[in-house]
This record gives sequence, structure tokens and C-alpha cells, in this order.
Amino acid sequence: MTYLKYTQQALSRYNIPRLKRIAIELGVTPTGDKRAAETWINAIITYQSTQLQKVADEQALAQAELDNYIVDQAQTIAPEPLTPIEISFSHHEYYAGNQLIASISHDDNHLTQRWVVMVNGKELFRANTLMRCDRFICTHYKDGTLPEQEQLATPCTIENRIMAHIFNECQNYGFEILDDGIYHNNGVKLGKVGCTDGNWWVIKGSSGQQQYSNSVFDAVRRLCPSQTSLSMAQEATVQGAGSMEEQFSNEIMAEIFSECEKFGFEILDDGIYNCDRKLGEVGQTDGGWWFTRAVDQTQSIPCDSAMDAVWRLSMVDVSTDGKSIFDEYFLEQPLEQLTGDKLQRLLERAELITA
Repeated sequence: MTYLKYTQQALSRYNIPRLKRIAIELGVTPTGDKRAAETWINAIITYQSTQLQKVADEQALAQAELDNYIVDQAQTIAPEPLTPIEISFSHHEYYAGNQLIASISHDDNHLTQRWVVMVNGKELFRANTLMRCDRFICTHYKDGTLPEQEQLATPCTIENRIMAHIFNECQNYGFEILDDGIYHNNGVKLGKVGCTDGNWWVIKGSSGQQQYSNSVFDAVRRLCPSQTSLSMAQEATVQGAGSMEEQFSNEIMAEIFSECEKFGFEILDDGIYNCDRKLGEVGQTDGGWWFTRAVDQTQSIPCDSAMDAVWRLSMVDVSTDGKSIFDEYFLEQPLEQLTGDKLQRLLERAELITA
């Protein structure tokens, strides 16, 4: 700590010879009447005050330099925040700034751990839920243990990847991308699709009204004017429908049929069945997925995709008159009496809720 060596009160008690010795010690040369003690006292006090201010300025400068150094080091060491982008229900990409660092895909061929973290085209981690893969990427990226993305001939920048995904989805529908938007092959402008800060959006036609979407798959699909409900039949997978609306309807039916196959569900004209017990219905209206349970067909529950809708129907236990496995556990059946299959579904559902 810096302080005055000689105070005004202390100096006033000294005689002139003593004050002169102190001034010589400090290197002070007074101006004025050197026969007066006050002259020497004022000179010493002024000198000490000047030195105190000088030290304070030097300390402030040193602190400012230290603060700037800490900020620079933090910016150098701390990773950029991650931006996750949902391409489709089964495909997610993670960006740091403008660069792709990892992706999550869905492996339909694996029995339990279907969600896979990929870096440089190689499997890095596998789990039974999307949330676990998300935590893996965020944790290892933050502590610097996530492998670096290799440099490719075409940079994996977020702009390049977004345009590539939009182009691929438009190709699936036979749409053409021009400078001012997306067009049908008959020359009609359908609208625009884009992604801002990881959020997909779509503008239909020339309305200028921006609507947010879950993924590029959902955004491009919304450009197809169609309302599809689940008066379901396996013939929905038949190829070769004529109009764009018919092709689009068949693609939705095929997607629902594919998801039902994964659970071994049967699709009949009036809904989805499991072991001759109706579970409910699944459909899509204006690009938004929904499902209804057999116990209450008047209530349409919104969801993210066909996979999400069918998965939610799979949580209905046909042995409990349409009640979910959670109702059965909490209201009627103790945990230790649950079968292995029910317990696995309970744990999976609980993880999604608490993640």
C-alpha cells in the first residue's frame, strides 16, 4: 500500500535543520523563503502528493493492461457458442461460428442405440436418445476433446451446407431454385426457404409472411399446398401418382407406413392398430403433423414428424384401455411389477422429459 511518509502534523514539529535533511533525502528543492519552516513543509508535502499520484496512475495502467490480457486470453481459449440446426427429424448439424463441427444421424438398423454422433464421417458416439448425443457434443466441444473437423475441398460453412440442404430437398420434389425463390416445374413461384441463427423459415408464394419451421425438410414440404389426413391404407406407397398434390400425399402416406413398420403396427382404413387394438390416427395438415388417440379421436395433438407421432402412439398400452404406461405405473401398477418392455419405455420417456 502507498502512503505519505511524512504528514503535515509530523513535519510541523520538526525544526528547519531537520526539515532540510528530509528535503535532501527526498530530493526536494523548495522555492520561496528558505528561512521559513512552512516553505520546507509545503515543498515536502507537494512532492509526496506528486509521487502518490504517479504511483496511482502506474497501478491503474497496470490493472488496465491485466484486464485486457485476461479478456484476450478468454476470447482465445473459450470456444465459440454452438448453433444446432435441424435438417430433418433424423439429421442434425452443429456449427461453431461458420464451421460444421459435428452431426447427429438416426440409425434405423440398430435396435436400441439409434442416435449417432458423427465427426468427419466417422461414428464417435451412440445413444438411445437425441438429448444424450446433444450433451456429448456440447460437453466435449466445451472441454476441447471433440475431434476437429477435417478441411474439405468444399468448405463446410453454414451457408454452403444450408444451400446444399435446400437444393437436395427441392430436387426431391422436382422444384427449381432461382435467384428470387423456389419454383415448380410449371413455372409457378412457390416461395422461399432459408435459415437464420439456426432457425428455418419459409415464405409461401409472394406473401412476404415468414413462417418458422422445424427443418429444411418441413420448410420445403410446406411449399406444397396440401391437406392430408390419415384415412390410411398401404396402397399409399404405390408410386406413379399424377399431380404434385397426389405425389405429395403418397409420400406422406409412405412415411407414416414406414414408421409404423418399425413398431410392427398394422395400418387399416380407420387408423393404426397394434395386436388388433386401435391406437389412433396420424396425419398432416398444412405441413404440421398431428395424431389422435383412439380413446379421444376429437383431440388432435400436434407433433414434430411422422416418427414422433407414431412413437407417441406406441406409448399407449393396449392392455390398459388406451392409458399411457405412466398412468398405469403411477395410478395402478408398482414399478417393480412392470415388464421389461414397459420399464424400458418408461425410462426412455422419463429421460426425454427430464433432459
